[in-house]
Amino acid sequence: FAAVPKAITFTTAPMWKPAVSWITINFFDTIEAFRVALILNVLNPVRAFCEGFPWLGAVFLLGLAGYQLGGLRLAVLVAALTIFCAVTGLWEKTMATVYLCGISAFIACLIGIPIGLMASRSDRVEKVVTPVIDTLQVLPSFCFIIPVVMLFRVGDVTAMIATVAFAVVPAIRYTNYGVRQVPPALIEAAKVSGCTKRQTFLRVQLPLALPEIMLGVNQTILMALAMIIICAMVGTRDLGQEVFIALSKADSGRGIVAGLAIAFIGIIADRLFNAWTAKARARLG
Repeated sequence: FAAVPKAITFTTAPMWKPAVSWITINFFDTIEAFRVALILNVLNPVRAFCEGFPWLGAVFLLGLAGYQLGGLRLAVLVAALTIFCAVTGLWEKTMATVYLCGISAFIACLIGIPIGLMASRSDRVEKVVTPVIDTLQVLPSFCFIIPVVMLFRVGDVTAMIATVAFAVVPAIRYTNYGVRQVPPALIEAAKVSGCTKRQTFLRVQLPLALPEIMLGVNQTILMALAMIIICAMVGTRDLGQEVFIALSKADSGRGIVAGLAIAFIGIIADRLFNAWTAKARARLG
């Protein structure tokens, strides 16, 4: 009795392949038009801008942001980590990673934050959304790649769509939590003052929830960064590709340097967003 008898087992795997194949065959023209339009009008221009951005300009701007948000210590840290990515000869691939991670995180936030706001205002929506994001959160990252590859083939579009699906969860969850944790006393005070539901939401709940929403954006960026590295398997040309090349050649030094560059991108984003969130919390008391 260690294993379930084969006669009573079943699987839904044979159902999924025909379904994906049917979509691919019947909607190929639409999918291909969407893919090409996305590449030509969004991905290629943003990639060209990022890869052409001078490293000294990035060091200056990020250092300035760090100084404004967290003082000299944060400015030095951010500038030093950025310089590392440049002097190791990985600047172009670092910016390729930033471009794909940035677009994916931006789209994930555009999708996730409105859904989180709707969930925060309706218990019914929250009950529908919660099981979906719980499922997305525990799915292995490779499961996001397989169906997207079947529909969009390999490349940056596939990586972006898979990353958006993987990284959208914290944007939804933190936004929902941030709005719901606003003290009821403040909401009642706004109502007593004559605010409508819309005014209460826009002028009381949303500003007070902003630090938590930004934490969700921070986590979305970090999850997008983690997924982008896995997406090197589908043909992206960034730091994830460097890691896979190092793995195939057993080149530990090359892999460690690329891994550090990836980690430093995440640290820079995390420190800047945390500093911004701390300032926002201080202003709100």
